[in-house]
Amino acid sequence: MTMPACQSTRRDGSPCRATPTASGRCFAHDEKLRQKTADGRRRGGHNKATAARAARLPADMKALASQLMEAISECYSGELDPKRLSAMASGAGAVVRVHEVGEFTQRLDALEAAANGGKGTLAGLVSTYRRPS
Repeated sequence: MTMPACQSTRRDGSPCRATPTASGRCFAHDEKLRQKTADGRRRGGHNKATAARAARLPADMKALASQLMEAISECYSGELDPKRLSAMASGAGAVVRVHEVGEFTQRLDALEAAANGGKGTLAGLVSTYRRPS
């Protein structure tokens, strides 16, 4: 069984083989979706920008990132020994991992509380569980 294909042709003149939308054309060739697609690409690009990621960092992580950037600059100019920069980067990586675990734990606790009808987390339920005698 052959799947339907887009009714448009590609720039090289060959038929487009993408899956069509209800209009018979794929999202890239559908005139009605063209602006929406372009807007989505723009938003995606902005959200991946370094500045956008930095803006979402918690305050303590912003300070850490700032210190690392300064250390990199100092290392590049010869003011800071590369071994010290390496040690700083290693320590910063550990801090980030601890932060991620803490954030993950908070999110998991919230999900478990919601799943248990607000009765607390699964970890709390397990710690209070007593095996029947």
